[in-house]
Amino acid sequence: MKWFPVQCPVNDEQKDWIESATSWLARALEIKLEEVVVVLPTPEYFPDVYRAHEDDVDTLLRRVCGYMGIERDRLSLELFSDKRKELHNVLTSFESRGRGAAGAYRKDDTGAITIRINANDLTDPMVLVATIAHELGHVLLLADGKVSRERKDHEYLTDLVTVLLGLGIFSANSSFKFRQWSGGFKQGWESKRLGYMTEPMFGYALAWFAFLRHEQDPEWSTYLERDARYYFKASMRFLRKTSR
Repeated sequence: MKWFPVQCPVNDEQKDWIESATSWLARALEIKLEEVVVVLPTPEYFPDVYRAHEDDVDTLLRRVCGYMGIERDRLSLELFSDKRKELHNVLTSFESRGRGAAGAYRKDDTGAITIRINANDLTDPMVLVATIAHELGHVLLLADGKVSRERKDHEYLTDLVTVLLGLGIFSANSSFKFRQWSGGFKQGWESKRLGYMTEPMFGYALAWFAFLRHEQDPEWSTYLERDARYYFKASMRFLRKTSR
């Protein structure tokens, strides 16, 4: 008797979408999955000193552009700020929950492309790389005419393309962030969801990516954090069980 049957962490609709969208993106962007280099949060891939300065953001942008096959000169970079950090500094007790705006993509009538990044995330390189990768996904899909904004799942496709181009570890690790603090006369907590795919969806997408590359237990999966690693492992068990 099996007390704990192997289950897929996403529902049938999400599973089917991830699998079909992966096939479509691979064709549309001419991605050879077996040749994709999985980018890790290590000095090998990000050797530059990071001090959370504006110049450092541009350095990260250049590196992620290189990993995703986009020319840096195609776009401009802007930083913006929201009120969360200011409130955190002045309130005795601070609570926040929501999606927020980590980044934005804009293409004007002249064809000029601008990537905007939330300056409040400069102290978290993992989130920063994930945000840059997502916005560059818009460049590949929207700016290059692969999809239109009217397509209902275009934001989800933009999340998924980061997985297929090797930046999925950053996207999965950053899909949900929870932070709490206390000290002196201040205390509080903050939670933020980044992107559109859920943690289980990222876990299954990464597992499907590995499965298509014939990777049984990829070393890169050790860089997945907490829930991202749990959903990835659960998805791998499901795929190994059902693919026989």
